[in-house]
Amino acid sequence: MPPTLLPTTTAALLSWGLQSTLLLGAGWLLYRYVLRQERFFHFNRRFLLGLPWVALLVPPLLSAAEPGAWLSAWLPEPAAGGSGLLNGGLLPAITVRELSGGPTAGPMPWLLGLYGGGVLTLLLLLASQLLALHRSTRHFTREARPGYVLVRTGGQRPISSFGRLVFWDETAPLTTADARAVLAHELAHVRGHHTRERLLLEVARALLWPIPFVHRLPAALAQIHEFLADAAALRATAAPGAAVAAHPAAPEETATPYPALLARLALASLSPGLPLAHSFTQSFTLTRIRMLTTSAPLRRWKRWLPLPLSACLLLGLVACEKELDNAVPPPPPPTVVSIGSSVEAVQHKPGDPYNYVEQMPQYEGGQEQLLADISKTLNYPAGALAAKIEGRAFVKFTVGADGTIQNTEVQKGVAQNKPGVSKALAQELDEAALNAVRNLPGNWTPGRQNGEAVPVYFTVPITFSVE
Repeated sequence: MPPTLLPTTTAALLSWGLQSTLLLGAGWLLYRYVLRQERFFHFNRRFLLGLPWVALLVPPLLSAAEPGAWLSAWLPEPAAGGSGLLNGGLLPAITVRELSGGPTAGPMPWLLGLYGGGVLTLLLLLASQLLALHRSTRHFTREARPGYVLVRTGGQRPISSFGRLVFWDETAPLTTADARAVLAHELAHVRGHHTRERLLLEVARALLWPIPFVHRLPAALAQIHEFLADAAALRATAAPGAAVAAHPAAPEETATPYPALLARLALASLSPGLPLAHSFTQSFTLTRIRMLTTSAPLRRWKRWLPLPLSACLLLGLVACEKELDNAVPPPPPPTVVSIGSSVEAVQHKPGDPYNYVEQMPQYEGGQEQLLADISKTLNYPAGALAAKIEGRAFVKFTVGADGTIQNTEVQKGVAQNKPGVSKALAQELDEAALNAVRNLPGNWTPGRQNGEAVPVYFTVPITFSVE
């Protein structure tokens, strides 16, 4: 089956959720306890914006890329003569899955319905906030300015911004110099496209709503936006320019220190805010003042910490992607002795097939083609599928000295691996597994021992699973 970015089974969906939680949780903890107190605001902003999308996309991308394939390049090569097989000529397990429709299809539809309902609810809430913002501000007077639109609120709303709109309270007790600093703060939001970033993060929050950490990101990003805007306002007060025409004319006075101005306006603000708008007076005012007045040096080395953390998480996720084979462990191979380049089983009896030989039999197209052909010839019996019978059958066969498949038998059937199931239905699964091996379309090149063609055993585990 070709890889897909979307989970198709309950296990895949839960695995996706678990891996996304680990990624997002690790990233949030790194920001919360390492990066948050530092003043490299642009880096922190990009980190918070990218974190949810990494948590959303990396797990399915790893799954689609089949990380086990490239991870195996770091593992030791199989021993000579092993042909990549497991002990005793045991081939990798093959699983045939069928989707059973109707109300008994398992928890997958319910989980998808619950997830989709949560996403839709948060997106509708976001849409309602946008609509409320539009309705509550559409009657205000607007004035187009270079790069932004000034909206005069007449004291009905506090100074804030949304998109290209700057909501201005003409009744605020501001001098011309103070008004210049406040306007510079709001224009930093406009020019930095902070509203767009905030809305994108809200969409990511809706898509990742089951993960608790994602709901901490919007407030953290809003705080970073305020830090960036405060820095722009400080630059504006350090290099004053023309008076702010938005505010009523007032005699030029000594500008209030920006931290004091921030505290004064925060204490005086009792007007209701606007949904989704960047308000000059935020609830984390004291944090902004502390960041403005701190003289601690920048510890830029912390910006490199996400790299080793990402590497560790990537290796962990790759390990999670490798499915554990729950097959009954095969018996240990017989003791062997090496004489020059030949390998001979000590307990092998003349005429019996071998478990290992110097040159193992080769299927036309290789082992991957063998497993693919078995998967194609497998059919899930209708009776077992209707009764949702699952299980595993170990099919043992011999590749003869002439390259033909011989002595195909079920070494251990579904009923033996899963007691309690109907014997008749279990036999249907066993027979389906036998037919898949018997009807292989490809040809075999026989194995050789001491230069002679010899028969060799193979065993393939075949799992039947209903999703």
